[in-house]
Amino acid sequence: MKNINYLKNNIDYLLKSRKETQVSLSEGAGVNRTTIYNILEGKVDKVQSSTVRKVAGFFGVSFNEIQTLDLREKEITNNLISLDGNMNPIAVPIVTDTTIMSSLNAKIGTLVVSTQITYYFGEGPNVIGILLTKGIKGYYDKGDVIIVRRWVHEDKGNVLVVTPQMTLRVINGGRVISVSDELVGTIIEERYGI
Repeated sequence: MKNINYLKNNIDYLLKSRKETQVSLSEGAGVNRTTIYNILEGKVDKVQSSTVRKVAGFFGVSFNEIQTLDLREKEITNNLISLDGNMNPIAVPIVTDTTIMSSLNAKIGTLVVSTQITYYFGEGPNVIGILLTKGIKGYYDKGDVIIVRRWVHEDKGNVLVVTPQMTLRVINGGRVISVSDELVGTIIEERYGI
């Protein structure tokens, strides 16, 4: 668990801001009510990753963000970005991990009209979603969608690459990519079990 206080405070904030209850969270995420109560009351020091993933998925935030960021502060900052205080979502094409190499250099406009799409609340060009038909050991399961900013290697974020064996691999931010790996881009959001 990265920081139990972030998790506790974020769940509390998300419940209030989304007008949800502990009961609706429990039923919607498939997490025991006692577990949610214990997290919110500060009665636990560690929460299972599977529970964090379910809660993050219920609220539509990333596994990493719910544990490491003040989501209230992030949303306030994001709301200040545009003149009217709202961020417009960008359409993001979703490709499968099996077609990633043919999609890697395709134009976003072509992908948007030829594939399924989702929306990402953020900014920037060259954003794609990758639907995993196989998991990435230690990071993602089959059915997860990874939102990636193509061709960008940010030191602070995890990077997705294609290995010479045509499998996807996650490299922790700041690490050097092998010359034999093909850079896909920096992971900017995760969506679990879509």
